Amino acid sequence: MKKYLFILTTVSMVWISCTDSQNQKEDDISQLMRLMENDVVLNLDLLDTEGAMDEEYSDGLDTDGGLKVMADTLWPNSDYRLRMGRHITDRERTFSFDVQDDTAYAEMYRSISGNFYVVAFDSNHTMVDSFVKAFSEEFERRVRFVRTDSSSHRPWRIEGITLGTGGAGTKVRITDLSFYTADGSDALFNYTADNVSEVFIPRNNLPTFNPGDTLRIELTVENDDPVFDLGDMDSGEKVHMHYGRGRGERARRRLNDAGVFGDAVVENNVFTKLWRAHIIGPNHVARVFNMHYDLIDNATLFISDGGYNTAVWSLPYKIVQP
Repeated sequence: MKKYLFILTTVSMVWISCTDSQNQKEDDISQLMRLMENDVVLNLDLLDTEGAMDEEYSDGLDTDGGLKVMADTLWPNSDYRLRMGRHITDRERTFSFDVQDDTAYAEMYRSISGNFYVVAFDSNHTMVDSFVKAFSEEFERRVRFVRTDSSSHRPWRIEGITLGTGGAGTKVRITDLSFYTADGSDALFNYTADNVSEVFIPRNNLPTFNPGDTLRIELTVENDDPVFDLGDMDSGEKVHMHYGRGRGERARRRLNDAGVFGDAVVENNVFTKLWRAHIIGPNHVARVFNMHYDLIDNATLFISDGGYNTAVWSLPYKIVQP
């Protein structure tokens, strides 16, 4: 009888140990989910303009006289002004986790869908053309966590993230993103498509700027089938930079491939923006924001049934008061 009692006790202890381990894993994943849901650097809110907006606009974000590089134009009449934007009506997300002793990884997969609006106005502010097309885009990103003091009410913290990448279709791609001083030749920060999903940006060492810093931002793109190539206006695509924190604190600016305003070569698929870092207000010493670089081919913008082809890279950054 003692022999069977010992076996029963051993089996019971193993079962309890497995149950405790499973409960701990579920608790860890719950903590990791909570961290991702509350971290501003991981959201996609800036892409949702809730309809058509001016190609360059500011909403509650003090851009401190940021540099506007080109007029908003709609080919072929330069007197037209273009408004555009997404209205996201549905969001989905899935996560997978690899939880180790002191480190954990999350794979984030998200999709957004809704309606994409394009509206053209003439110089008298009269609407001359418009269309709406349904869209759906998918995004992915990796997040790395490290375990903190076990006595803390936050047993995990986000230690690093990769760039967020995504979009729709296979026609257009972003291959490189670089930051320079206004007239510099050595990149301050550089990210390439070759290792975009492997390089983790430390959460406590994001690209950091001071209010008023002027940067030259270059985004290199590829387009398998450019249409409506506007020559010295663009190379068959438009590129925009959405930045801020979300609704009520955001802006959008256009990058150009026209060989002007910091762009070195006309129509070489390197889009450029001279960007002046915005201020963050008197109540903050430092704040974290998001940049989304949004590549859209001209067929998407100018042809109602021209498909929907985009590529998006997402990068967090920090503004620090000197």
